[in-house]
Amino acid sequence: MNPQTRRRTRYRLRVAAVAACLTLMCLLAGTVAARVYHGQLLIYLVAGASFGAFAIGFALRNKPSFLAPGASAAGLAAYLLGAIAITSDGTDPLGVTVVDALVNAVPRTLTALIPVEPVPDTVVVPVFLTWLAATLACEFAIRYGRTLLGCLPPTLLYGAGLYLVGPNADAGPLYAIAYCVLAAAALAVTAAPPERRPDRDATVDGPAPSKTPALMGAVITTTVLLAAVAVLGPAAARLVTTSPGDPREYVEPPQLTDIDLNPLVRIAEWAKFPEQELFKADTSGDAWMRLAALTEYDGTTWQSTGDFRTAGTVVPGSGEATYSADVEIIELGGKLVPAAADPASVTDLPIAVNLYTKCLLTPDGLATGTSFHVDSALVATDAAAAETARPDLSDATTVAVPPGNPEIMATIADYINTTYDTPYERAQGLADFLSQHYAFSAEAPSGHDMPALGFFLGSPVEAGGQRGTSEHFAAAYAVLARMVGLPSRVVVGFDVPSGSSTVTAAQGQAWPEVAFDGPGWVRFDPMPASGAVPSPPEDTLEQMEEETPSPEDAEGGGGEAEDFNDEALEQDGDFNEEAGQADGGIPRWVWYAAAGLLLACVPFALKARRMLRRRRRLSRGSPAERVAGAWAEVLAEAARAGVKVPGHANAEEAAARLGALSADIGALPRLVNAAAFAPGAVSEADARAATAVVAPFSRTIRHQVKWVRRFLT
Repeated sequence: MNPQTRRRTRYRLRVAAVAACLTLMCLLAGTVAARVYHGQLLIYLVAGASFGAFAIGFALRNKPSFLAPGASAAGLAAYLLGAIAITSDGTDPLGVTVVDALVNAVPRTLTALIPVEPVPDTVVVPVFLTWLAATLACEFAIRYGRTLLGCLPPTLLYGAGLYLVGPNADAGPLYAIAYCVLAAAALAVTAAPPERRPDRDATVDGPAPSKTPALMGAVITTTVLLAAVAVLGPAAARLVTTSPGDPREYVEPPQLTDIDLNPLVRIAEWAKFPEQELFKADTSGDAWMRLAALTEYDGTTWQSTGDFRTAGTVVPGSGEATYSADVEIIELGGKLVPAAADPASVTDLPIAVNLYTKCLLTPDGLATGTSFHVDSALVATDAAAAETARPDLSDATTVAVPPGNPEIMATIADYINTTYDTPYERAQGLADFLSQHYAFSAEAPSGHDMPALGFFLGSPVEAGGQRGTSEHFAAAYAVLARMVGLPSRVVVGFDVPSGSSTVTAAQGQAWPEVAFDGPGWVRFDPMPASGAVPSPPEDTLEQMEEETPSPEDAEGGGGEAEDFNDEALEQDGDFNEEAGQADGGIPRWVWYAAAGLLLACVPFALKARRMLRRRRRLSRGSPAERVAGAWAEVLAEAARAGVKVPGHANAEEAAARLGALSADIGALPRLVNAAAFAPGAVSEADARAATAVVAPFSRTIRHQVKWVRRFLT
């Protein structure tokens, strides 16, 4: 073999070695993100993207430079289409799935719950970035002979994968070691620059270049790198004192509707219309299917703790599924998904999961005909263990009691603490107390704030008190439980029997749960038995007061008590009259004048408030937030004119109602949908177009607003 042939062969081997190293580097960088994905499918897709992109670039390395980008783009489009088709469940047409995946790829990848399910909108980003990194690496290193520059794209991809993973996976040092070894191998056998390329389209003239300078450079570079690692490595390691940030913290989670934020308000409607069909269920056993678990109480409303995160079909942190249910929605509505605790997997429905409560939500909302299958790991309560367990006080949210408790609550709490000893006895005794002294009434008005609960517990029957729905029983129990030291929450759901059945509103119920250390959350039933006649709670509470010894008796005191009501200390005269004279420095007419002035300022204050609110909605925030602000202003103006849009109505339904005003709102409904489901796709031009609708709309319907409202607001 002559020298030129040997040189050409060595070069081709070097080029092949560099291409193989960079391909494997792109593969490793792409699989960094796969550590938070479910299964191995993403690894295979990333591997195909790495090899496919390098194969196209390597095959066209000696062709005109404009051919490679076009061929690579066409290959990327075909590969993405194949990846979407592989990961799609086939419920929607392929074209619709492709568009949805491309539009929502970034936000859904960042909000997806870990482990991320490999579906079209969560595989597009890693596949696209891997293909792009492999294409650029091939162009830099193979076509232009800049191997060090060719290592940059896979390195950036590696960093992006680490950022996506965040603190949700182990450190993975083997990935880093293998990546560094491949990079070192690629640099060690680096390709020659274009002007010295001994390929089939290049000619090799002159003697072979000397290897001495290259060898000396490699030795010096390696020595410097080793010294830098030895000196700077420990110092850099000491600087790492916190876990990496999670990008999911910066992405807004799926939002709840009004009825989902506080689902307790739905109990009253279900109680009044018990025959309403909500959904069909075919279950493998009897179970309580939950909508929401509410742990936070501010004295007015009960709400869930934690955010919902987009998930795939597998719910993380659940045990082995022992219960299954096929559900078809009839008239349930809202976004919360009924499922037995704890759900393990959901198919045929996009879901988000609250990891704190393990409740489910579907971002698109439940519509008539929506069907899905859910498998759950049923939570079995060890009653014997709960009887001797201590309350679980690890979460301050579940024991917080807002101020302003009615006196009747303090009285009942004292009775429970005095009568029962152990935490479980107090929990069960509280349930027995409510079930024996209060009655169920489907006509009771909705409300679970402190005044409403005080009315329910303390008002006489003649005035409408001591009667309520499961909303009142569960909410009152949860607050009273916290007052006696028991962590509690309120759960809204359904009592679903085994087999195939239609779940009606009569099966919808709220119930309280108490957390014990070991057994976990235990359900208690404070509802009265059907047909039971309650006894007045005053009888039991007054009896407790009679039996409770006074402080003097408890301390052993007795005898005649000293009378401190000395008549000599009493004074004649009317203290109130004297106090009134002392405070009579300001004439009464001044107070009347001040009150009149304040009333006169009310319309101006309301108008100023409305103007400031409009300015804030239309000028602050991201484009999507300004579009939502413009929509809120349009709805507010329509409400002033007497056209009110229900909170559960979507943009199209709201636009149909606004048509009664004969005012043009342009493309605002379409922009509102885009802002809600793809906020990143809303541009500044869209925001300006949305805000430009508000002022003409307000002027058009101004004459339809009653003069009193126009004057006041």
